[in-house]
Parts: sequence; C-alpha cells; structure tokens
Amino acid sequence: MMSIKKCEHKMYELTCIAPVHIGNGESLKQFEYIHEKNRNEEKVYFLDQKKWMSYLMRHQWIDDYAQEVLYRRCVLGQWLRNKTHTSNLRPVIREICNSYADVYTTKESKKHVNDIIRQVKTIDGVPYIPGSSLKGAMRSAILFHCIQQNHSVYQPYWQELKRVMMSGDKRNIINRNIQRIVRKMERQTFGKLNPKLDRPNDALESIMRGILVSDAMMTEKKRDTIVLEKYDISKKRGKSIDPHTVALFRECIPAGSKFRFSIIMDTDMTNRIGLISLDMLWQWVRDYIQFGLEVQQSVFGRQYKAEFKESQLADLLIGGGTGFFSKTVYYALAPEREGKQVLASFFDHVLFSTWNRQTRRREPAHHHQRDDDVLTPRTLKLAYTGGDRWILGLAAVKEVAGC
Repeated sequence: MMSIKKCEHKMYELTCIAPVHIGNGESLKQFEYIHEKNRNEEKVYFLDQKKWMSYLMRHQWIDDYAQEVLYRRCVLGQWLRNKTHTSNLRPVIREICNSYADVYTTKESKKHVNDIIRQVKTIDGVPYIPGSSLKGAMRSAILFHCIQQNHSVYQPYWQELKRVMMSGDKRNIINRNIQRIVRKMERQTFGKLNPKLDRPNDALESIMRGILVSDAMMTEKKRDTIVLEKYDISKKRGKSIDPHTVALFRECIPAGSKFRFSIIMDTDMTNRIGLISLDMLWQWVRDYIQFGLEVQQSVFGRQYKAEFKESQLADLLIGGGTGFFSKTVYYALAPEREGKQVLASFFDHVLFSTWNRQTRRREPAHHHQRDDDVLTPRTLKLAYTGGDRWILGLAAVKEVAGC
C-alpha cells in the first residue's frame, strides 16, 4: 500500500516531437477502409462499423460484400464505386466513416497502401497513449540506470545471456532461457519490497508498485491521424547508408500533438533503489534515451544531422517501430564491441533465421554477422511526412500545474 505522506504527485504535458505509433493489435485489410488518392492528397477513411453494417443492410449488399471478401482481393473504394455506379464517394464516406488519416509515402516509394496497423484510441475514437506504455519506458530506463551504476553486479547476467545466445540450442529453448535470465535480472533490480519472501513472479514485491502512471489523454480531442509507410535507414559493412521503405503502414499520432498525464510516486518504495523524486526519474529516462540515440548517431549522424539535433529535445521515446531501443539494455550489460558480436550471432542463428529447403538447415535472413559494421541491429527507424523527417517515437515532457 502506498504511503500518502511520502507520495509525490505531478501532472505532465507530453508533446510528440515526431509521429508516434502505439498499436491496438488491429490490422485493417484493403476491404476494411476506403483509400482515396488524387494529385494533391492521399487519405484513408475508417469505417464506423454500425453505420457500415446499416448501409450494407439497407442496400441488401451484405452477401455481395461477404462473397467479394472471401473469393477476391477486395479494394473497398473500387467495390463501392462499382456498386453505386459513381466515381464520387464523398457522400458515401460521410455516411459510413467516422475519421480519416492523411497518407504519406516517400517520393521513391512505389508501394500501394495495403494492411494498416491501427493506433490505440478511446471508445470515441480519439488517440491516446496508455499509461502502461509510458511506465514500460520508465521501467527500461530504471533497469538501464541500475546496470550502469552497478555494472560488476550485473556482469554474471551478461555471461549467462551470452552462453545461451551462442549455445546453438533450438530457438524455443534459447528464447525460454533468455526470458528466464531476464526475469532473474529484473527480480534483482525491482524485487526490493520484501527480499525475504521467495515470490519471484509476484508483482506485489516490485518497487514499480510505487509508480502509478495515468493514460495520456489528448488535450484537443482530435480523431484524425496519419498513416505512414515504414521507413528504415540501414548501414551495411563497406557500403553507403541505404534508405528504403517496407510494405508496412502504421496509423500514427501526428507530430505536435499534446497530451496530459499524471504520475504518483511513493518515494518510500522507490528509494529502495535510490530513486527519490520524479525529477530524478525523468533524468534517468533522458539518460536512457540519449544513450541509445548517441549509439545510433555514431553511425547515422553525419547524414541525418537535423534529425539527431532535434532528438536532443526528447525526454521520451515510445511506441511501435522504435526498434533499437529494446536492445539498449543489452548494450549496457555487455562490454564494448562484444554486445554487437553476440547480438549479431543471435539474430542470424536464432531470431531472424529462415529454413532453407535445399540445404535443409536454418540460414540468416539478414546476415547481421556479415553485414553489420558498427551497430546491431543496423537500422534507424524514421518517420516521413511529405518532406518532413524525424526519428520515430520522440516526445518531449514538461511539468504543468494541475495536481
């Protein structure tokens, strides 16, 4: 139970420096949204399911639509044009859709919008950032800080991880053993409330109980979002930097969007690991983010100076597609260079290997050991919107009055 006398409670405003994507687990096919494109703009319109079903029933098109979806590659906009015998879908869109998103692809892209991974939203369709996403970023930052401050204490975990990653065991066995080691490492970091109890999987013993984070709600309740093509920058050994797109589209919160959220921290609990204030927590989060950005900047900074200069304003990096930061803790654990070598081997032989029917063995899908020069993984995740370009997922956070 939190101690009210020792709680610190503050309200914050989060501003998206770059587009942010927090997935809700839903992926829309081409028959589940309307895609409209002309010379000046490109948009997708999202269906209101009740209105859509009512529309189909009123026109007695439910069976036709179901057959089209089952037996053909149904592109909804074209299907509606054929059924309504008109090229102008605006009246239909107003009737059956509840929001839209501007679509951005790079100038070099020849890909068409296909599956769209949706952004998490409230029940009334307004994007928000779950408190669990914010707290997850804080948890990673706390673990990163504790490793850096007590490197010798955490070294045995790296040795265990290295042996498992290089063991040559089956993929499921390796992944299971990695999870076991990581849980043990997290237990040592966070399980401080009652160390005498042997309850390793009991969240009640975690100091993270002492940090309560609310959902971040948009200050202006705008439903409209943007859809971005996955845009990666890679650096292979001996080659120049290669920007390329991937046939994956994400619905994102636009840059400039503002949110409000609050944090309550029981400093009696968090002081068990030396965390004595919310200001200190945010300093740990910034240190974690800047460490990862500096590693990436060492590879990509010369060509993307503006993007990395803007990233210095970031207090937080969140959401899907942020890529490298999930591996940052490994880089904190490992001796310099060894982390890259071990991770490259792990990616090649376990995480991203494919089965070759001709050789009858698993082979690297991306050849990290062969091609990764300075950094593993060797990609920088960017967001591109009609000439503007950012490192995906960056956000600034400032304290505001309200608690």
